Amino acid sequence: MLCSHCGQPLPQAHGTACPHCGRNVPSTNSVVEDAADTARRTADAAGRAVQSLLEDPRLRERLPGGSLPLLGSGLVAAAVLLPMLPFLGGTIGLAWSTVMLAGSVLLGAREWRAAGRPLPPFLERAVSMAAHPAFLPLFTGLTLTFAFLTLSVGLVPLLWLTAAIVLGYVQWRVFQASPASAPELRPHPGAARFKRVVLVGTAVCAASLLFNWGSGVGSWFSLGSYGYEVNHVTEVDATGRPTGHSWNEWNYGWRPGFTMTPYVYGTSGRSRTGAPLAVMALLALALVGALPRVRAVVPPLLPPILAGLLTVWGLSGLSSRLGPWLFLVGVLAVDVAVAREFLQPRGPGTPADPGTPG
Repeated sequence: MLCSHCGQPLPQAHGTACPHCGRNVPSTNSVVEDAADTARRTADAAGRAVQSLLEDPRLRERLPGGSLPLLGSGLVAAAVLLPMLPFLGGTIGLAWSTVMLAGSVLLGAREWRAAGRPLPPFLERAVSMAAHPAFLPLFTGLTLTFAFLTLSVGLVPLLWLTAAIVLGYVQWRVFQASPASAPELRPHPGAARFKRVVLVGTAVCAASLLFNWGSGVGSWFSLGSYGYEVNHVTEVDATGRPTGHSWNEWNYGWRPGFTMTPYVYGTSGRSRTGAPLAVMALLALALVGALPRVRAVVPPLLPPILAGLLTVWGLSGLSSRLGPWLFLVGVLAVDVAVAREFLQPRGPGTPADPGTPG
């Protein structure tokens, strides 16, 4: 494509201005392509901002050993413990709080020892669990999950989001340095379509969890309230006989009495039973769809099993609300893409050894 002003060839991603003459060039892309390009540029800018912040020497020198995972584990521990205060919400439940708190302690102990700091004897024995290669990716996935499930305005959601950014950045650096980031040598037919459908489908499923999935009933309890008490007063004479005059007196004050007021509220998909596991499954499917070399090393039955479990989970919450139907649309698209990929014979385009750089 040539610039309509200076006639010079335009690069494929030229933006809204010609890089040669600087004048605006009308885009020939569709609205969807323009929106995707804008989102890509925004994500790149946000990524550079996060990288410059987390790689700042002033931050790293304040961390033992300059460890970002240690910072992430501390943020997770704070996000789990702060909701115990009576004036803060954002708890993730006792079971998951125990899991995440234990994981943050193990990760923090691992990084503390790696920085050359001494550990108590009982942590020395337990820290070997955190040394497993799958520990940090799994812990990061759980942190991303709860950052999404608690996403709102408040201190605790901010801690979850910050922890997810820190640990996600650590995993992104590990991924960029690994052979898994290399492209396929010979992508098989339909690989791009599989990636596109799976990523869009999982994104639709995740977005559907923010919508209304049902309703719940709550109650307000009160031991009393302030209000008016009406007293009807009748005038009497000295002998106690009514004079024919009467009026109402309104007295304002505290009126004791136990009351219960029910109310109905809407519930999103994030509050459903099994939502953390569903989000983890969506993350796993998105990872399999986005990275061909990961798809080549996972068990072939794993994507169909995850997609099937997500379908059952979505159908079990089906109602007349928008959220379940939106989730069903997304998960059915993933089901079709995964089924086609599963039934397609693996040809020479799929690398057998994920450790071989492309």
